Amino acid sequence: MASHTNYDTTTTRRSRAPLLLGLAAFSILIATVFFWLSAFSTPFIKSIHYIHTRENDVRYGNFGWCAGAPLNGLILGRKCHQHVGYDFKPWLPGGKSATGALIFVALTAAFGSLSFFSLLHSATNIASGAASFGLTLFTTLLATISFFLVTIIFGTGHRRFNHDNLDAHYGAAFVLVILGWLILLLVTVPLVFLGWFKNRRQRTTKATIRADTNHTTNVTIRA
Repeated sequence: MASHTNYDTTTTRRSRAPLLLGLAAFSILIATVFFWLSAFSTPFIKSIHYIHTRENDVRYGNFGWCAGAPLNGLILGRKCHQHVGYDFKPWLPGGKSATGALIFVALTAAFGSLSFFSLLHSATNIASGAASFGLTLFTTLLATISFFLVTIIFGTGHRRFNHDNLDAHYGAAFVLVILGWLILLLVTVPLVFLGWFKNRRQRTTKATIRADTNHTTNVTIRA
């Protein structure tokens, strides 16, 4: 009996990698919103702040502070100071240089926004995957710098305020920076890493080769 060879080829696309990149984009969106809210904390969004000293009614934000009547001598109303870098010695360490460095919080939010749109694009076009991966890592680096700045400046300030009986309490901005950093570090980066490497090989070709009626060979080729 003469042998014969048949070639049956089927092609399937992967779906897991775009899903992972989509989840990464969603997670970085959440983290970015947290950083934007912290960046526009007091004196812009007065209900969001890093620390509130209740004894003298002062709220400290990213680009300034707002003080109530006990500090500025007013019976009613609120006085706010807006500036990149502000001095509140001896409680906040580093003076204007330290608080001015809080601009990293806004930079994290800005690059997080770019990373979000880049990841959405990478979910459909893997050619931009390397750029998205690098941009996400850079955003995470900025978030890490922001995390240490916020925790050192306002963690030290919290201790000094309470030492002077000013009844200091952490605000939402302090928590949002920590949560945003953790989301980027523990959720977004692993998802982007897995999604990018799984999606590098988008197509799987399965070829079935029959040399005769008694022998069948299945070959999987990834391209």
